[in-house]
Amino acid sequence: MRKISLFAFSPTLITIRFGVWAASPAKAPVSPSIVQGIEPLQMMVNAKELPVVEFVDYTFMFPQ
Repeated sequence: MRKISLFAFSPTLITIRFGVWAASPAKAPVSPSIVQGIEPLQMMVNAKELPVVEFVDYTFMFPQ
């Protein structure tokens, strides 16, 4: 009985998905391009007077 319900459920689900796909408009509205917004590249290029971080490498420090 379990196999029969699985064979009945799968084609039904496929048919519903196909129907939703077919009913959707062919030319969906396209989202407008971003004219104004934050441009990360320009922020990085124009960054000035940022604090400098000093990195101390303790990789080869061995205790005596």
